[in-house]
Amino acid sequence: DEDMSTRVSVLIALSGGIDSTVSAWKLVESGFHVEACHVCMLPGDLSRPGLEAARRVSRMLSIELHVIDARRRFQDSVISYFRNEYSRGLTPNPCVVCNPAVKFKECLGLARSLGFDRLATGHYARKAVVGGRFTLRMGADRGKDQSYFLHQLPSSYLQRCMFPLGNTRKHKVKELGRRLGMGHAVTGDSQEVCFLRGGDYRPFIEGLAADPGAPGPIVSTGGKVLGRHRGLHAYTVGQRRGLGLPDKTPYYVVSIDPEENALIVGKAEDLLKRRLVARDLNIYLPEGLSRGIECEVRIRSRHRPSRALVRLTGEDTAEVVFQEPQRAVTPGQFAVFYRGDIVIGGGRICG
Repeated sequence: DEDMSTRVSVLIALSGGIDSTVSAWKLVESGFHVEACHVCMLPGDLSRPGLEAARRVSRMLSIELHVIDARRRFQDSVISYFRNEYSRGLTPNPCVVCNPAVKFKECLGLARSLGFDRLATGHYARKAVVGGRFTLRMGADRGKDQSYFLHQLPSSYLQRCMFPLGNTRKHKVKELGRRLGMGHAVTGDSQEVCFLRGGDYRPFIEGLAADPGAPGPIVSTGGKVLGRHRGLHAYTVGQRRGLGLPDKTPYYVVSIDPEENALIVGKAEDLLKRRLVARDLNIYLPEGLSRGIECEVRIRSRHRPSRALVRLTGEDTAEVVFQEPQRAVTPGQFAVFYRGDIVIGGGRICG
């Protein structure tokens, strides 16, 4: 992050976990004027452990805590999206959507209303200024890098953000937390889909929808009906388990056809694709994209970035052509474009 005077005031988004807790401590130790906020957004009592932990941490650090009730916005922007994407045969990524639509939107709004200069979070990411534009950089700890989940943040948001852990490795954060005696005060690391109990989205979807999805045919890539599926919401591209199709070599979900209510399956080689189309783009550095540029592309959060040619094909669409075929390119997930550790932009995979 840019050099900053300690006269700058910082609002830290305090989740109650060790990452945001250590971030808050670092800011206080550096001499910034720091206050904290906690976003309550989860349904039922799921927000309570995080809120209680945030209160304990704010007392330990002697900083004021502001509480934001964002449950309605989260319901409208994230849970509805999550349900609708699965009903359309897509695989959503709620964290990518939540960051600009709920977490950062709410926290930056509060920071602005209270007169704070910056918003800080505990994400493992960095920001950079390239050609006068604010963009993201990967975190120094590549194993914990969260730039994928943040790539939809507008550049105007990044301008006001700080990421105190961007140059820090996770094991150092844990060591510091133990040394400071913070372990008893914080919650565990958050799971990727924070509103699911037990981690299985299927019962959640079935509980939300009056008609979560009707059973239909499981069809081979050659058009042969092999069995019946339980409802398209229960499957995602690349899935192997739960198909009930014994064979010499396993079947995988290759694609989902909501119009025909059909699950298309094939063998491992059928999962390989060299091309995808992305829409809902957020582009930080547009130069050269209309002609096409070579960069690295990540198609899921734990995907190793792969070389590809990325070219804008419309106002809000881009074509990605990989040098080597990629496994399980999944509609609904996001493709993020990198030059080295700099994020060029990204968008939702639609084909």
